[in-house]
Amino acid sequence: MRLARINVRRHVVPILLGIAFLVGAPGLLRADADRCPDALITAAVKARLMADDVTSALKINVETDACVVTLKGCVGSRSQAKRARNLARKAKGVKDVESHLTVCSEGSDKE
Repeated sequence: MRLARINVRRHVVPILLGIAFLVGAPGLLRADADRCPDALITAAVKARLMADDVTSALKINVETDACVVTLKGCVGSRSQAKRARNLARKAKGVKDVESHLTVCSEGSDKE
């Protein structure tokens, strides 16, 4: 029996964006100009990381507070960490990116 290959990026990214919209929707409906849609920013950054061939979204934790994105976790190289920061900066609504990414060997479980 042959198992079908699932394109994770094609299926997971829309789900993450949908969940983020549902979580952030009540805040988006208010007419509060100072409100920052943190859940939407987090989802957008995760989607960018997942869609990128260089970064590994599964090892990078993304948190957003007051439009400031914090990246934590393991990456394979400093260039991957730089790429993740740049991708996060490009997401709509991001004011700043703090990186707490560490370079870990492939066999490391550090997060």
